[in-house]
Amino acid sequence: MLFRKLLCNYFWNNATIPFKDNTNVVLSTTLAEVNRFKSKNSITYQSSESSDTDNLDVDDKISKIRTINISNLRVDLILKSGLGIARNKIEKLFYENKIRVNGEKIEKKSVQVEEGDEIDVIKGPSPSNPQLLLVARVEVLKVKPVEENLSIKIRRSKSLLIEHYDKH
Repeated sequence: MLFRKLLCNYFWNNATIPFKDNTNVVLSTTLAEVNRFKSKNSITYQSSESSDTDNLDVDDKISKIRTINISNLRVDLILKSGLGIARNKIEKLFYENKIRVNGEKIEKKSVQVEEGDEIDVIKGPSPSNPQLLLVARVEVLKVKPVEENLSIKIRRSKSLLIEHYDKH
């Protein structure tokens, strides 16, 4: 029997718990928690980077740089892959006029973006300062064709404070 979570409460001295794979967990504290997770898919990351884009690879605490592979440069595909938002949620955000490309409202969710464009998803006003907006931003840093798809280097900021857009 596989345990997904094993919670051991109030062991006084060294308690040993054997597992099927011939490993033992020795508990010497009064409270211990052991988590075991199964995963079908393994996550692979690309670690090879070209030297011509080293100045773009500045990661900070607010944003992450990722490489995504998609078929074209539509706004909805980049948001889906870059922010992990479902397509139906992107459609809902589009109809609520909460998606901006370079600060401008978009007329169609299939708008093509280019290298250097910024895509913002408006989350709402900042709770601490109503003069600012809280947005999720995806910046297209580099586009490179790979076989039938495009390899796109993006900078993703899931929570960013910006000034309010002008009302159009």
